[in-house]
Amino acid sequence: MSGTFEDTLHYTSPAHGGWGMVRIGMLVPESVQLFVCPFACGRHGAIGAMRQGFKDRLAYLYVDQNDIVRGYDDLIPGAVADLLEALTWRPRVVLIFLSCLDDLIGTDRDALLEVLHDRFPGLLFRICHMNPISLDSKSPPPVTIQRRIYSLLEPSETREAAVNSIGNLEAVDPGCELYRLLSGMGVEELRHISSCGTFDAFRRMASSRANLVLLPAGVWAAQEMERKLGIPFLFLPVSYRVGEIEEGYGRLRDFLDPAGEQPDLAADRADALAAVEAALKAVGDRPVIVDASATVRPFGLARALLEYGFSVRRVEAQKCIPIDRENLAWLESNRPDVELMQPQHHRVVRFDRRMGEALAIGIDGAYIAGARHVVDLFADGGLFGFHGLRTLMGRIRAAAETETDLERLIDGYGLVV
Repeated sequence: MSGTFEDTLHYTSPAHGGWGMVRIGMLVPESVQLFVCPFACGRHGAIGAMRQGFKDRLAYLYVDQNDIVRGYDDLIPGAVADLLEALTWRPRVVLIFLSCLDDLIGTDRDALLEVLHDRFPGLLFRICHMNPISLDSKSPPPVTIQRRIYSLLEPSETREAAVNSIGNLEAVDPGCELYRLLSGMGVEELRHISSCGTFDAFRRMASSRANLVLLPAGVWAAQEMERKLGIPFLFLPVSYRVGEIEEGYGRLRDFLDPAGEQPDLAADRADALAAVEAALKAVGDRPVIVDASATVRPFGLARALLEYGFSVRRVEAQKCIPIDRENLAWLESNRPDVELMQPQHHRVVRFDRRMGEALAIGIDGAYIAGARHVVDLFADGGLFGFHGLRTLMGRIRAAAETETDLERLIDGYGLVV
């Protein structure tokens, strides 16, 4: 793999969208959000909320220079009161987002929460932190927001025959073999926050017997749930390599049903490999771009595609997360011809590395390359196991056979909020 990671001035393309802090927080049923920030920060999020259908659950307390100098702790309870008065329904949870500006101001969050709980009994409050500067830290916003969300759960006296999926932003596709295997291990329900229509339904996740962490951003939340709620967890990240999928299901059996038989996955494996062959035939020698907006482990997906026979030419990733470093090392050793591009590098604005004939997995990568064939996927979007591999291959095949209206796709993608 050719290329290096550099920390430079960032460029953000119009295709940079999908799941941001607001949208993740909106997964909490019967919740509203109050953003405390300057005007410039609010415009971006407010427009995105309108486009993505969240505007009725999102409010802003804009702070000016005077508020910043004197502090704005005392303004927040009044803003919450105004928000509740404006609503036609009674929320169960209020998420208050403080911007990166608060790192300099130092709001006393514990004191603020005490005031809010005293003034608004029956409501739950959580203080969330919106700080893009911390993206490269050990606690970036996508991690801390999940921790805040699941901190709303309280210990349960019962244990139900259910398992939670944590970290993934969309529920695992109902057609996935994971449900069948869990049923064989005595699990009656795979729960995900997006399937909870009410806050009480969400709180039932505290009675589940175990957590499956499918994306790395959920690990910290799962660790806290194990400590606070007594729910053990298994980190089982999404993979598109057949061997890793089988190994993962073996670990799942050992975790949930160690005395049980090894699951029979022969038919699922065969169907997935047949889908790989069909996709490979449709794509041919067309160059393939793998974009980190599409999958949490872009180097792992690139490795899988290369092993299947696809012509991967480029991986677009701003950095490499720890669980993907082994795959990056494999690419560096075995495929030095594959190009590494950072999609937020300032030199991207030159657009001098176009690849219009390519098939891009991920919209951000498609925009930068000017690719005409695009697989619309974000953060592994509900894909898992052999079903996930088969589904991805179906999308790759469809993208290879049809040119994409990228402008329309980007317009529907929405801003990051």
